[in-house]
Amino acid sequence: MKRMVTIVILALGMVALGFMVCSGKTQAGDSCGKWEGIPTITLQLPGEAGKTVDQRRTCTVGIGDLEKYHSGGGIGPGVALGYRACQIALAHLYPGEMPLRGDQFVVSGSERDCPADAATYITGARYGKGAEKAFNGNLVFDESLGAFNFIFASMSNGKVVKLTSKFKFPKEFIELKEKSKTDPEAKEKSFKLSDSLVRQVLTAPANEVFTVTPVSDFSWKAYKEKYLK
Repeated sequence: MKRMVTIVILALGMVALGFMVCSGKTQAGDSCGKWEGIPTITLQLPGEAGKTVDQRRTCTVGIGDLEKYHSGGGIGPGVALGYRACQIALAHLYPGEMPLRGDQFVVSGSERDCPADAATYITGARYGKGAEKAFNGNLVFDESLGAFNFIFASMSNGKVVKLTSKFKFPKEFIELKEKSKTDPEAKEKSFKLSDSLVRQVLTAPANEVFTVTPVSDFSWKAYKEKYLK
């Protein structure tokens, strides 16, 4: 029982942190330093319908903001892939428009992992099983989708896209990650290679990171019935 209470408290803390950056009109701090040049993502906050563009409250999120949120600490290739997935999916779901935060259903093929953390932080979609009061139930995990793959759906316009990752982790990186558990030198090399891969994911053309496919037969209700019992 104590463990469950602790988990819920931690979950609520993460939720609160996720919304701190998106209260009022914010600007991401990624325009300088190590993330300079990496595009940010701007979303319209809920409750702004009917207002002019200049009157709407918005939320601007950069990759650097995820360093403060991601429980694993730092930005690795997985978080970078989740960030790009949101960036690319939102552009396809709302072409020429500012996405509404909270309008998205998200299916992640990487269960409770780095990519899902990024999607949660940016869209506000959260896992609902076992903690309905803490999470909004707009995110589910489906391993059959494949690691680092996603489905994003818009509630407001009905558009749905599937993102299939084209990114392949180099064999060297996988070997260094394994050796780094006991070898400090391998650990240092792993960190350096990780930083290089993150930069590659964040700067590569969209079509080199994900294949985007429109989905016509997606049912969020079916996913909820299957995964959120």
